[in-house]
Amino acid sequence: MKFPYFSVNAFCKGAYSGNPVGVCLLDEWLSTDELQNMASQLYLPECAFLFPGERNAWSIRTFIPSLEVDPCGHATLASAHVLYEEGILKPKDRVRFTSNRGEFNGVMIEDSKYSVNFPLLRSRPAHISPGLVEALGAYPDEVHAGANVLCVFGNEEIITELKPDFRMLSGLHGAQGVIVTAKTSRIGYHFISRYFAPKVGIDEDHATGSAHCQLSWYWGNKLGKEKMVGFQASPRGAEIRCSILGNRVDLSGVAETFLRGKMIF
Repeated sequence: MKFPYFSVNAFCKGAYSGNPVGVCLLDEWLSTDELQNMASQLYLPECAFLFPGERNAWSIRTFIPSLEVDPCGHATLASAHVLYEEGILKPKDRVRFTSNRGEFNGVMIEDSKYSVNFPLLRSRPAHISPGLVEALGAYPDEVHAGANVLCVFGNEEIITELKPDFRMLSGLHGAQGVIVTAKTSRIGYHFISRYFAPKVGIDEDHATGSAHCQLSWYWGNKLGKEKMVGFQASPRGAEIRCSILGNRVDLSGVAETFLRGKMIF
């Protein structure tokens, strides 16, 4: 079997930035084991497998090398990019992705720039545990618990200089990953962040849409804004624009194809 395959940099800002995503277009559903084996072989941060449904609707399943995960922002953005760039969708079409996590809409804003819509993720103030402080190697000003542990710092330089103990972070309970964030003085941005998820095999993610669903809620309330731009200060760097719409948030950014070909399985 041969399937069209694309490697896409999602939420990128310049060459070799953003999060690399593998996108594979299927014409028949494969088993979970087959999809997992393909993702493990590719060994990218995330792989999205798309199967066509009714008009402008696509089923999506996403995998990291070790397991299947819920669809997130960068994989969905990369998938939308492939469908528009390859002419499968027209520029004015709105795409609908269906998954075990629900439905997500996407749209092309302009060439190479797209927007995907996700639920806003809330969090609540939490206790600053000694284990978290030790694992991060720094003491946050605030900690909030939600889908991820959200750690807020008063100095943005701490964010870029953090060198976490990933083994210790992987042992923290109650959340998939840890977000660290601070308000930024960088021109054109409102906040910076990094995201660590060693529990699922990702020490540091390059660009994380799901984290920005939680960051949007926090910084939207903190800054009193509905439109913000976040910079994910990962080794590759990423730019994610956030627009809050009630209980949901539009995540928008640039996606670029790095390579295209056929996956033989």
